[in-house]
Amino acid sequence: MIEVGPLTEADHPRWTELWRDYLKFYDTTLPDAQFDRTWQRILAGQVLHALAAREHGTILGITHYLFHESGWTMTPVCYLQDLFTVAEARGRGVGRALIEAVAAEAALHGSTRLYWLTQDHNHTARALYEKIARHSGFIRYEYPALFDNPVPAAPAPS
Repeated sequence: MIEVGPLTEADHPRWTELWRDYLKFYDTTLPDAQFDRTWQRILAGQVLHALAAREHGTILGITHYLFHESGWTMTPVCYLQDLFTVAEARGRGVGRALIEAVAAEAALHGSTRLYWLTQDHNHTARALYEKIARHSGFIRYEYPALFDNPVPAAPAPS
């Protein structure tokens, strides 16, 4: 039986392990400072939220999500930012359980839209998404100047 619920402070080592595996899947690395910041934001639960899917107490998957305003709706929309399931648990309903739990949270917050992105080569995830969601037809673009030349941090007040 898959149970989905919030992450707790005790989950930090397992979350870190799964988060690293998720980033590795997308051929991405982040500095330790970003791991720390993301974890603290999750625990604060003010903007970035997270859930874990567990079986017999073991975390098999995680998701991060957030709410934001939209010019197209009167209510906030929910963005499911990250979803990761350990390889040995894929196809067992973990991803679906996490998405459905985020959808329930979105409904509780009055959101009328839940959306997410994935890469076109993520065939395993896309097979699930095709069963439970609609492809909107949108293609994502990123403005490279902001990523190639990040804005330096503001100087500390003197």
